[in-house]
Amino acid sequence: MNRFLWVFSAALAGLLVMHPAAARTRPTVIPLGMYLGVLPSLEVRFAGGEHTMLLDTGGGLTVVTPATAAALGCHPWGRLTGFRMRGDRVDMRRCDRVTLRVEGRVVRVPEAGVWDFGKALPRNAPPLAGSIALDAFAHRAVTLDLAKRRFIIETRSSLAARLRREHAVAVPMRFEREVNGASLVPLLGIDTRKGRVWMEIDSGSDGVVIANRPLAHALGLEPQDSRPQQLTASIGGGLRLRAPARLMNLIIDGDIGEPVLRRWVITVDLAHGRLWLAPAAGAP
Repeated sequence: MNRFLWVFSAALAGLLVMHPAAARTRPTVIPLGMYLGVLPSLEVRFAGGEHTMLLDTGGGLTVVTPATAAALGCHPWGRLTGFRMRGDRVDMRRCDRVTLRVEGRVVRVPEAGVWDFGKALPRNAPPLAGSIALDAFAHRAVTLDLAKRRFIIETRSSLAARLRREHAVAVPMRFEREVNGASLVPLLGIDTRKGRVWMEIDSGSDGVVIANRPLAHALGLEPQDSRPQQLTASIGGGLRLRAPARLMNLIIDGDIGEPVLRRWVITVDLAHGRLWLAPAAGAP
């Protein structure tokens, strides 16, 4: 098939439109803001204007507000169902083939949820168009550098150069996929005295580490203590996780929030399921 027709047909199929990887020689560097001073955000362009969206690596599914859906010409339909980490169920209608532009780059999201963020935001919070998760970059390698407030869409060559230059360490990972497989969350493997547990990499959380209470003994924590406790655990590759951890009753093993993630430069090959960590500039 003609190369142009292949790219065009892939786009119509709802894949991430940034094909082919080799066509770009430089990575796309996206500056990050801090929404309400605590959550990473980025500026996206649609409907002729610039809008703020959260960057939520733990969100799994890209979500837009009803107003954003209307501006995109979407008529929400059907139902998408997911679960927050404490088990509460979230139902949303859906918009298919959502198209956004970030730093001049077109991003197509196959299935986005539609949800009113006003339900969770403080009164008089700045306008928010939604939240971008890693499902929007499912066929790419990306780097999250919270210390320098940037999110990078890598090329094949820039990925290889980054891993070599920063002496990044490969660490165990797996993906969590909910919502009929549309959701995409990377999980970091944490070794305990009992075995390996898997914690979400969650830039959308302003907490430190949250761990499932039944794992307390395995993690060396006191199960009845509701206060933050110091967690020290092996990640792999000679790296260790040292951070305050709070125990809760969860439906996942745990969650690593933005205050810890900023210590690392995190590179994820979303197409092939690989994860690397390198110390962030000035990290303890």
